[in-house]
Amino acid sequence: MGTIAGARSEPAREGPGPEASPAVLERELTEAVLAGAARSDVLHALRRATGRQVRLLSAEGAPLATTDGGTGVPAAVADGVLADASGPAVDTLDGLRATALPVRAGTTVAGVLLTMGPGDPRVRALAGAAVTALLIDAVRAGGGSAEVSTQLTPADVIAALRSGTVSPAVCAAAAGVGIDLRRPPAGAVLHYSGSRPRAWSTALTWLEHPVRQEGRTAWTVVPDEAVLDRLRNRLRLMTGDDSADHVMAASGSRPDSTVGLARSFTEAERLLGLARARRVPLLTFDRCGVVQVLLSLPRAQVEAYAEAHLGPIRQRPELMATLRAWLAERGSRQSVSAQLHLHRNSVGYRVRQIKSLLGTDPLIPDASAQLHLALAALDLLAADDQRLRRDDEPVPTGH
Repeated sequence: MGTIAGARSEPAREGPGPEASPAVLERELTEAVLAGAARSDVLHALRRATGRQVRLLSAEGAPLATTDGGTGVPAAVADGVLADASGPAVDTLDGLRATALPVRAGTTVAGVLLTMGPGDPRVRALAGAAVTALLIDAVRAGGGSAEVSTQLTPADVIAALRSGTVSPAVCAAAAGVGIDLRRPPAGAVLHYSGSRPRAWSTALTWLEHPVRQEGRTAWTVVPDEAVLDRLRNRLRLMTGDDSADHVMAASGSRPDSTVGLARSFTEAERLLGLARARRVPLLTFDRCGVVQVLLSLPRAQVEAYAEAHLGPIRQRPELMATLRAWLAERGSRQSVSAQLHLHRNSVGYRVRQIKSLLGTDPLIPDASAQLHLALAALDLLAADDQRLRRDDEPVPTGH
């Protein structure tokens, strides 16, 4: 709030602030409004970032707030032009040039934002960063928060956060189900692989925590690992499955703002795939080690890394299984033999093949680290493929 409110007392610059970033500005303005800042605070912060005077009009063209005290509005508002266009240049009735941007949520226009002066792409981008904050203020000022909250279910809120669609309606509904978007939680995902899908669906409805279910998978948000672990254990107990890994869970990183929630959910889904491959019941971003590096890379680079280190044996399932076991058991031929149901001599033969084809000893520390990461890369790629297929069967909702 200090930065936003402090913008009022500083003189406007002639041009856009060189340090201003639309993404950073959007985060700061949204968080400030969620914390109680007024629309005038938003306009003054925008003036500081753009170096332009700013005016906010209602959808009908009435002045709502300004940074320059001007009341002149463009005639285009009355003609409906501003509601259907983004960034048109207009002339105000007091003789100034301005760029207009609708403050819009879907088909609903809550107002029009004017940045005074000639058109500039960067100024338009910075003005766009203020739209979410102004929409939240419009909902709050209109007293519509309670009404909105009843229209969006907890599942709708989670779906919106997962997709990155954080509108004023979503902010209001999120607050109604106990999600504080001023300190965004991490995206999380849970998956059930047991034999009681009906019990799984029922357990989710009794969880008293906002979730979005699709088949055997459910999405939610959590502030930390402890909460996710409690949810997983409750679901495991309520489904009545003895196996600890019938309910698995993963969570992504905690974003700095609501803008990063979609990324956090994607990280959680990819980590869930890794957890299932490793048969680990719970995996979080903070505890996934060097896999954090892979999560930030595009698929092509992850694929290239896996191919570079595992290419010669990648299409040999028996060698891949042996390598995984060999690394996991730290070169114990007896343990690998028992795990893969192979004779000790067969294990030795396969390991010699692996060394020859890869050109290295998998137990050398540097090679071991690279191969562990390459295997994790393959698991992430497989998780991505599974997520795109979304071939989980529908879950009956009856009891």
